[in-house]
Amino acid sequence: MRPSIRSLPKSISLFRRLLRARAGNATLLMAFGAPALIATAGFAVDTAQWYLWKREMQYAADQAALSAAYSKSKGISTTAYETHAVQEYNANLQLVTFSDTPTVSLAAYNGGTNNSVVVRASATRELAFSGIVLGKPTTVSVSAQATYTAGATYTSCIIATNATADGAITIGGSSILKSGCGIAALSNSTNAIKVDGSPTIDVNYVLAAGGIDDWFNTNTDDVVKEYVTSLADPFASLTPPTNNTAATPYRCVRSGGVTQATLNPGTYTDITTSCNTVMNSGIYVINGGSFTIRAQDAVTANGVMIVLKNGASIKINGGAALNLTAMTSSQLTSAGVSATDAQKLEGILFFEDRNSSGNTSILNGNSSSTINGTVYLPKSLIKFGGTAKTTSRCLQITANMVAVQGNTVMTNFCPAGLTTDTVVSSEGPKVILVS
Repeated sequence: MRPSIRSLPKSISLFRRLLRARAGNATLLMAFGAPALIATAGFAVDTAQWYLWKREMQYAADQAALSAAYSKSKGISTTAYETHAVQEYNANLQLVTFSDTPTVSLAAYNGGTNNSVVVRASATRELAFSGIVLGKPTTVSVSAQATYTAGATYTSCIIATNATADGAITIGGSSILKSGCGIAALSNSTNAIKVDGSPTIDVNYVLAAGGIDDWFNTNTDDVVKEYVTSLADPFASLTPPTNNTAATPYRCVRSGGVTQATLNPGTYTDITTSCNTVMNSGIYVINGGSFTIRAQDAVTANGVMIVLKNGASIKINGGAALNLTAMTSSQLTSAGVSATDAQKLEGILFFEDRNSSGNTSILNGNSSSTINGTVYLPKSLIKFGGTAKTTSRCLQITANMVAVQGNTVMTNFCPAGLTTDTVVSSEGPKVILVS
């Protein structure tokens, strides 16, 4: 018999004894399981390390994108945003000191053009375990994108200060309103600015603390900004001056074939014209009555401020020929106003005391009317119609509510070479991390 055959029973017996044996099982299992255990632990350590790198790099990229976007929104320079991004990225790295220099680029976002900044970065290093297994280093890559809008300052030629009214600004009939300097309503109503009729409007931008009639989006290319939180009354901090001088009796005097009345500054219960009238420079206070100009009368008032108190109102009829110009700071100072207040009050033509009970005022001009200055009626509705021209100052209308009437034709609120400086809203730059 061959030796290999003779040893077979012995081999079988050995395996049977191994199967029956219980000693050493744990050692055997450890021997078989050790590689898997070591691999799992190694990958866990590497994964934790990778996660820490990834998290730190992502945070750094986010901050870099935000910093660069803010730089772009401020318009600091054409390339400063790239420098700021790299500086911010490096400043936020502590563990990953081996990262490559990030790439910074502009990208379009949500239909805009180059209105966002994208930061991309990567870092490559061999991890302790996977480097041995894979035979190559690991690369961690991150990216971040931040969009931006530049800050903006908005001026306006027509402002309604009522905080809650529906139709705080209402434009009606077949009005033609082409101010180019904006309209704004501080009302939070869902229909703060509305259209009632078929007007022609080109005002550049329309602002409201609430909603705005969809008519503007359909019929104009004006910028429409609803629910603006930064709108404010630009004249809210001002107080009108007083003048305790007694009123001049109103008398129409005929001289040289011309009938005319002449008034001096002072406090009046009422001024109602009954002939052509000249108002000498100074401060006029209307206490409880009205400042009324008949349709057939011409009124010239160069360097005046008309203060309305105790429910006083304005009633200027459509046929009236007006030549009204607000006071300069030097004229106000000469009238007894402090130099500091005179600088603030310069250019205000009509000023309603905010403690007044309010009323309805009517301002109708014609093609020969000149109105230079600000009409400020914080407690009243003003109905504006007809037309007017400006020669030395912008016409600025701010009232509790404003109704632009059907026959209005206003194509320019400022004389050539001037623009309104009445700021109704200032918005800081906006930066948002989008990815």
